[in-house]
Amino acid sequence: MHSFRYQLKILLRNRSSVFWSIVFPLILGTLFHLALSNLVNNDNFDIVNIAVVDEVTDQNFNSFINELSKENDSNQLFNTQYVSLDEAEELLKNEKITGYLIVSDQIEIVVNTSGINQTIMQSVVNSYLQTSSAYHNIYQINPQAFINGVLEQVSLDTDHFKDATNGDTNFTVVYFYTLIGMACMYGGDWGLRITTLTEANLSRQATRITVSPTSKFKSLIAGLFAGFICQFVSIFILFLYLVYGLNVSFGDNTNYIVLLMFVGSIVGISFGIFVGTMLKTKLATKNATITAVSMLFSFFAGMMVIDMKYLVLKYFPLAAYINPVSLITDALYSLYYYNTLDRYFTNIVYLLLIALFFGGSSLIMMRRKKYDSI
Repeated sequence: MHSFRYQLKILLRNRSSVFWSIVFPLILGTLFHLALSNLVNNDNFDIVNIAVVDEVTDQNFNSFINELSKENDSNQLFNTQYVSLDEAEELLKNEKITGYLIVSDQIEIVVNTSGINQTIMQSVVNSYLQTSSAYHNIYQINPQAFINGVLEQVSLDTDHFKDATNGDTNFTVVYFYTLIGMACMYGGDWGLRITTLTEANLSRQATRITVSPTSKFKSLIAGLFAGFICQFVSIFILFLYLVYGLNVSFGDNTNYIVLLMFVGSIVGISFGIFVGTMLKTKLATKNATITAVSMLFSFFAGMMVIDMKYLVLKYFPLAAYINPVSLITDALYSLYYYNTLDRYFTNIVYLLLIALFFGGSSLIMMRRKKYDSI
């Protein structure tokens, strides 16, 4: 217990570790929120203002448009006016409407510019024409289908697929998920500090511990526990800040998210110890290596360019399974979007295997080290 308290105090006094593990992720999360919140707000759908000019009365088409123009309806698509041709031209000229529809033997769309709203108008008209054509062809082939009411039981627009997601498709959450993954890997800084406290040739503290009666194994375990506490607390602070400070949605599986952060912290700590024992360089170089590799993992997980994650899966699928940040992001993604845990637990297993590789390799290197003098 004394060794644990001693090493915990040393770790917490290191300003660099505290900054990169706790402060920096909070700053980055805030910047993400400021940059992405406006992006999400700009994606909100606006009702399309249109006009309809009836040169020939088409009750079916008018009923179709009226259904899409119902007010106080979350599915309202159009705000529709029925006007004369001259009035429609004047409204379009003054940019009061996106465009107008001329209903005659055919349905003509009149617009001044191209854009998303104009595309919506075209898609709606095409959908109506295709459906009308389908009904007309069925009537030509088998009029009895209408008489028997068969078509009343069949909808050409029926969706035969069941949505098993949570219904929220806010893609910006992926950026915050990669932030959690990156913060887990930044736990490598704590792991690196642990090696400096156990390897006699890396610090004066380690030299004193090595020559003391305290077992090196016990000292290492105490250091690992102290480093893990620091890392897990920093990740949990980040998680609470994202949820309650920035209102980032992580879904309702909080227990599984905590488990994932627990495993991610183990990976980060073991990664830092791996770098600390494998590289025969200065401490500053080891720190830079941990930061660079963590950022590289984050980049390929989609932190900077969200499409990068999918490009990696498409062209280098194996790389996604050896990237801890990608695995953590993917596990959070699966908890948020899917109602099964298969993908989540698969990623947990991969993360544990990665931690086992880092930890096992580090342990082998530590056991081989001997010192001629201290």
